[in-house]
Amino acid sequence: MQNIPRYLYVILCTILCLTITGVANACTGIQVQATDGAVIFARTLEFGTPLKSNIMFSPADQNWASSTPNNKKGMAWKNTYAFLGTNILDERIFIDGINEKGLYVGGFWFPNMANYAKPVGESASRMMAPADVVSFLLGTCGSLKGVEDALEDIEIVGVKNKQLGTIPPMHWIVIDNAGNAIVIEPLAGEIVIAKNPVGVFTNSPQFLWHLQNLSNYINLSAENIPSKKFKEYTATAIGEGTGMMGIPGDYTPPSRFVRAALLRNAATPTRTADEALNQAFMLISNVSIAKGLARNGSNIADYTQWTAVYDLQRKRCYFRTYMNQDIRVVHLDKLLKQKDNVVSIPMWDVPPSYKDITDSAK
Repeated sequence: MQNIPRYLYVILCTILCLTITGVANACTGIQVQATDGAVIFARTLEFGTPLKSNIMFSPADQNWASSTPNNKKGMAWKNTYAFLGTNILDERIFIDGINEKGLYVGGFWFPNMANYAKPVGESASRMMAPADVVSFLLGTCGSLKGVEDALEDIEIVGVKNKQLGTIPPMHWIVIDNAGNAIVIEPLAGEIVIAKNPVGVFTNSPQFLWHLQNLSNYINLSAENIPSKKFKEYTATAIGEGTGMMGIPGDYTPPSRFVRAALLRNAATPTRTADEALNQAFMLISNVSIAKGLARNGSNIADYTQWTAVYDLQRKRCYFRTYMNQDIRVVHLDKLLKQKDNVVSIPMWDVPPSYKDITDSAK
């Protein structure tokens, strides 16, 4: 890999990614940690058709049940911890969320790579559909160790979601409120768990491939390149940012991963949760996709339907949507005191409010 010229390698990566993903369902996640210990995780949700997401809250002691590929009853459980997060399709299907222990779980599209366990009839009570993994882990686990232990007791099998019309190909990132992160991937019928030391997550290929790919960009940095002399001529920079010349700017998963990792690594350290929150929104904007920028021949185009930013210590979810860039916030602690049943808060189809400050002119 290291002997391939970068320009050729980028072309090969792009071809690989387009082959794997088609229109890429291009979710990206970036973790920011402040020097005071605050942990922030920002992620986008891209899809070609509206997923009608809302913020949904589940208190503790709710009954849950998954299904098997033959539509029989799979694993059943009761959630120990309350949690909130984003759902899809107006159903109790969580894409991501945070629980009362400050544990974050996020599901990301993993096309042509997700290979779930083959179901065995006598193990139906251990079977879980991919769409239920986030709610299961948030509701039953309070730590990364708890997540790893819980995964020993379940079998994630390929169950088709009727509204999506497919078996969701998923992999997951889990982060605790100290900033430690792991990645969970179904590969060759087995669950593979890896530490995430870079605080960035995207889609296919598998996570360890993305880490290795960073080796092709280790010369890039935020430091501007000094002038260079060519015999009698001195070439100087035409503007700021020369240290990042060559950073991939397309929307394939490898390019988004590299871009997110480089920018996160270069950004000025933040001191507080509020500073980290602001930086997370700034960083994640670099991988957001406007309508029409990633499409296939049928004119179905992935776009950033929403961006969610989680504060793992203060247990908050901040979000904005494609049609409403106002940042709104939901507090898990407040819901714990106010609600004892499952409730949802609209994200979709809420128009923006543009504050008129004309009268403040001096």
